[in-house]
Amino acid sequence: MTAPVVDGPATLRPPGPRPAPAPAPDGSGPRPGAGLGLGPVLAALAGTWGLLVGVTRLHDNSFLTHLATGRLILERGGVPRVDPYSFTAAGDPWVVQSWLASLVYAGTEELGGLGAVRLLNGALCAALGVLVWALTARSRSVAVRVAVTAAVLAAAPDLWSGRPLLFGLIGLALVLLAAEGRLDPRWLVPAGWVWVNTHGSFPLALALLVLLAVGTRLDTGAWGGERRVLGWAAAGLALGAVNPLGPRLLLFPALVGGKSEAFRSVAEWQPPGYDTLAQSLVLAVLLAGALGLARRPSWRAALPLVAFGGLALTATRNGAPFLLVAAPVLAGAVPDLGPAVAGVRRAVLRPAAVAVAVLALVFGVAALQGPHTALGAYPVDAVAWMEDEGLWGPEARVVAPDYVGNYREALRGEEAGAFIDDRVDMYPLALIQDYRTLLDAGPGWPAVLARYRATAVLWPAESPLGGALARDAGWRVVHRDERWQVVVPA
Repeated sequence: MTAPVVDGPATLRPPGPRPAPAPAPDGSGPRPGAGLGLGPVLAALAGTWGLLVGVTRLHDNSFLTHLATGRLILERGGVPRVDPYSFTAAGDPWVVQSWLASLVYAGTEELGGLGAVRLLNGALCAALGVLVWALTARSRSVAVRVAVTAAVLAAAPDLWSGRPLLFGLIGLALVLLAAEGRLDPRWLVPAGWVWVNTHGSFPLALALLVLLAVGTRLDTGAWGGERRVLGWAAAGLALGAVNPLGPRLLLFPALVGGKSEAFRSVAEWQPPGYDTLAQSLVLAVLLAGALGLARRPSWRAALPLVAFGGLALTATRNGAPFLLVAAPVLAGAVPDLGPAVAGVRRAVLRPAAVAVAVLALVFGVAALQGPHTALGAYPVDAVAWMEDEGLWGPEARVVAPDYVGNYREALRGEEAGAFIDDRVDMYPLALIQDYRTLLDAGPGWPAVLARYRATAVLWPAESPLGGALARDAGWRVVHRDERWQVVVPA
């Protein structure tokens, strides 16, 4: 039986010697001693902030479907090949790109409940925090490294939501470290396999390394070590084809790219409005990076900054990978200010390390306290009322917004009976277009509801469609709360 959702980096390289990393072509690469002294404590503080971001209550709608899918994988012993959740696309082919992440979520829940899932997210974000600090090693200045790290981490609460994207961001950070000569690129083989099987952003690894390699060539007239890193990264991604779904996972990004029309109605795929701190920070970092490059020109820094910055300007979701790519660029371009990281006396390390450990323990214990979900954006009471009244049973065809579909899938699994959810890469384009019509209450919305033989509509009351349904003689409001209303044919 499917459980309900509501219940109220140690060593980064293989052992053995490795050569010291070569400085970047612009002369701003890691300097001797840059990681000593206060560095480990500041890295731990960055990780602690990441932990705090990651252990927030579970609320992301995509995560809800990933969790539901992981439960199905555990129950069936295999990955679904067709849609098991909706009445509009039931049985249609479905490539479960993030099957491994879903399995990890459900397995973690099985072991320790949703509190353990929050701790998992906290651990992933903590690793990201440490990696962000490591990516600033082009500078030896405490002030510069702290400022760049803080700029990236300040945007984390909005950009590092608890879903498979976290696995992709860690993969991108590891690729950057390998390209900087601070991680043995052989680690990109297992990392690449995990990335392919957890998140569809893995082509960013190849794109980034090509940009860095070309930049080095333009700066120095010779190819640098990025080509070797690219080879290991490509090997890891190719190994990703070894999975329950086979090579089709490697083709998934192309499939998504071919359905760009379907993503136009998804908020995170739209250009940023710069009305949040995270979006403003993305723009500020892009401008700061451009100013830094004017001071210290470098093709190797400019090409990825422009390419990933352009992606961030076109879609909100691309802000997170852009900030990772921008971190080493900004750290190398800003003039050194104040003392070097290695220049801070080691006498402060022990008490600072104890303080960081205590903070991490406190945050970890707090994550085990319930409730573990924050579902205020979902119609929890309205859905419960509909089930009690028999309006959302096995034969019902309830039309509701996409994120309500995600909630139903976590709540009822294969019995969700969703109209649509956020898996826009899977649904037919005609359904996506019909959904847009409903969102705007555009011309023809009654025909859309008739086409899908809606037995009820659950929709925000204060919305274009909510108002249109309340005024239409063909529909009758049978339930309403502070935000949601349920209507049925009159």
